Amino acid sequence: LPNEFELARQFNVGRSAVREALKVLELAGLLVVRRGYNGGTFVAPPDFEEASESITLTFRLGETTIDQLIEAALAIEVRAAELTAQNASDLEIDDLQEIIQRTEQSLNFPARYLTALIDFHMAVTELSHNTVFMLALNAMRNLFIQELNRLISDQSDQKLRKTFILHQKEILKAIAEHDPQRAGQAMRVHLCHMNDRLEREPTTKR
Repeated sequence: LPNEFELARQFNVGRSAVREALKVLELAGLLVVRRGYNGGTFVAPPDFEEASESITLTFRLGETTIDQLIEAALAIEVRAAELTAQNASDLEIDDLQEIIQRTEQSLNFPARYLTALIDFHMAVTELSHNTVFMLALNAMRNLFIQELNRLISDQSDQKLRKTFILHQKEILKAIAEHDPQRAGQAMRVHLCHMNDRLEREPTTKR
């Protein structure tokens, strides 16, 4: 930001008023004051967690439908899978494999299985290294959990859980082989299948 003198001139107020306003904004976490060489008053970078919580609250209060969530997920996660396939390191690929193993080990435990399933989606998006993608998906996380719980909580429907694991493995295989097109397509197939199953649920708000 400009210095106190310039701000006072721009807003036609006294420097004491500017100084007080800057102090209030600093205490609120909106400004950062740096001393010394290259110092000054700067707009604070956004807090990822706070921004995500704000967006999540907006989704809850609004008229967000599962159709809208899936459309957003397709736009975000398909591209995220492509980017991850381009750039993922061997260590990152191993991390994705561990999540799939956790999903398999939780096959008979719906709550754990759902957590692992969502973790896989979050991890693929995080490895795209696109902060906007990550922020948006993180904000949608709780709503996805609520919707998917209708499918996963049924102890008798292991076939669906196994199908989702196969989808994960196809996505991972494409990422490990650094094939962006196939990774994106595999993610699309997975999300569309998920949408088809949710669409059959009579209690799902569409």
